[in-house]
This record gives sequence, structure tokens and C-alpha cells, in this order.
Amino acid sequence: MKTDYHLIENNLSFVLAELGSQPEVASFFPPESLSYQEQIDQLSEWVNGAGEYGLAYENVVSMLEVLPFTLSGKAAIKLLEVGLIFGFKTESESDKGFDRRYLQES
Repeated sequence: MKTDYHLIENNLSFVLAELGSQPEVASFFPPESLSYQEQIDQLSEWVNGAGEYGLAYENVVSMLEVLPFTLSGKAAIKLLEVGLIFGFKTESESDKGFDRRYLQES
């Protein structure tokens, strides 16, 4: 299967732009974690600089599960497309039921 890294990068960039436009969520970030702006900057670097798409995707999903971000329908679909391409949700033990990567290797 050929992976479309251009699509993945564009989709993640679109989602990050929406997350980056919600500074009101900053107050919900735990003090022991990176700040809102540091997290957005790090995710942007992973996507646009380092090509660490899987790491960025997993962190975005994790943030969306615990923080009150709002995504447009378009951004939600773009994130879903990335998840379908990757075949997993996160590396968390509780998300193993969503992991198709090992099925694809057979």
C-alpha cells in the first residue's frame, strides 16, 4: 500500500490550524505538561518539520480526548482520514481494539 504523506501532512496541518485557533483551551492544560502554545508549536514542528506524522496524530487524538477543543466537521473528517490510513488510534493499551496495523502485515 502506498502511503500518501502529502495528504497526511495537509490533513494534520488543517487540524492543527483549528487547534491553534483556540487559545481559550490553554487554561485546561495541566501545569505539569507543556503549555497550550508549546504543545501546538511542538505538533506543528512534528508535522511540518520532522515528518513525525504518527507521533503528531497520536498526540492530537489524545489531546482531543481530554481537552475541550472543538473541531469543525471538515477537520474531524480529515483526522478520521489520517486514522484510517494509519490503522490505529493510539499506542495506549486501551486502544488496542482500534489497531489494524498487525492485520495489514499478514
